[in-house]
Amino acid sequence: MSSEQSPEPSADGVPVAESEEELDLRSSMLMTQDWNLDVDSEELEDNLTTVDARQKFKNLVRTAIQHQTFKKGEADTVRRIIDHIELVSLKRSAEGFNKINFSIGVLNCFVICWVLGAYPEHIWLLYLIESYYMIPRKFYNMWRAKPLNQAFYYLDFCWFTNFFAMATLTAILISGIFGLDVIQLGFREVVFKAAMGVFCGVLVCANLALPFVACLFHDVNTMTGLFIHLMPPVVMYTFVWYNDRIVEAWPSLFNLTYLEDGLAYFGGTDSIATCSTAFYFTWWIIYVCFMLGGGGIDLPKKFKPDGNPANPKYDTVFHSTMRDGVCILLGKFLRGRSRAESLTLMETNMFDNIDFCLYMMFHMIASLSSIYVSGFLCFKSIIFFRLMLGASIVIAVLRGANRYTYYTTKMYSRVLRKEFAEQLALQSGNEADSGYTRLT
Repeated sequence: MSSEQSPEPSADGVPVAESEEELDLRSSMLMTQDWNLDVDSEELEDNLTTVDARQKFKNLVRTAIQHQTFKKGEADTVRRIIDHIELVSLKRSAEGFNKINFSIGVLNCFVICWVLGAYPEHIWLLYLIESYYMIPRKFYNMWRAKPLNQAFYYLDFCWFTNFFAMATLTAILISGIFGLDVIQLGFREVVFKAAMGVFCGVLVCANLALPFVACLFHDVNTMTGLFIHLMPPVVMYTFVWYNDRIVEAWPSLFNLTYLEDGLAYFGGTDSIATCSTAFYFTWWIIYVCFMLGGGGIDLPKKFKPDGNPANPKYDTVFHSTMRDGVCILLGKFLRGRSRAESLTLMETNMFDNIDFCLYMMFHMIASLSSIYVSGFLCFKSIIFFRLMLGASIVIAVLRGANRYTYYTTKMYSRVLRKEFAEQLALQSGNEADSGYTRLT
């Protein structure tokens, strides 16, 4: 296997070890590729105020214009910089960064909060209606995603759970409207138990753990990701703690007598924990069969087994998660790989079956732990349930604030540094050869 990002060999054919700075750069490029998350920067002095920064910038521009070295070549460079900034602005606008989408995103959050506070018995219907818009809309964007099609992301457990919830609520709604008895009460009870553990366990904890679950009002892709992780626990919150109002408002749809009789979270084959675990392993088996038996693990790989380019078209959540840094952790603690080797795998998606098995093992441990701990506590305590939902919202808002800070303060400078990295490297080399260093 070869890679374009691999270290260049030396004259005797032995690969040259990369410095930590070069490895950090490769890791940073990979980590920001999918999510464009903000990172800390020390480029500006801590005590530099906004007014000072603006005045410093103006002085630098005046000095550059008045300087004798501001010739045609430098003027062309400035034009290229301006053109590239405008291109980035147009790209953001094309992705939905505009006042209309931002306003709709904010208003939608207010609507959800208002319905939850004033009419909790109807929040399930709002979830169902918005699901039929947001999930297909995101799928359209994922299908058109570049460089890899992201349609297979919908096989992930969180998506699988939402599809099952949508199908169940739709069947209940249709049966109530047309007077059909499509779903028997016993089956409804099993579905409720499975949803209780999964929604209040796996999805609630996923809100806290997954870095891409953020509140970005303008971005339908990110807001849908937040929606599928946060709204199902909110719906379950109303069913557990406001079931009397739901039955009163929708007597022909919901018969929640099994809640009145009391449910056992642990113990027996019909407990909440058992039903939730069975539901999880149903997905787990399907996903493993797809990845290992159906060739899913090979879809994003850049090279075939013989070393020839593979020209991949599709991505998976497993490969995306590995690229976000999990590969480095697995390589360091369990696989005995160097950081450079892990980065090469992240750049080429050449993960093997052992990587996937380790990933699924930790996924299973984390999911079952959340079902047995967070799910149980949410079922028993309304205070704990509210704290988990509140913490999920706060963390999602902080992640969104991080991203907006990046957009408004650091995005353009980093894009330009990336665009002109080669020229800056050549310039630094020339200055080093001449014994001169430019302060920036």
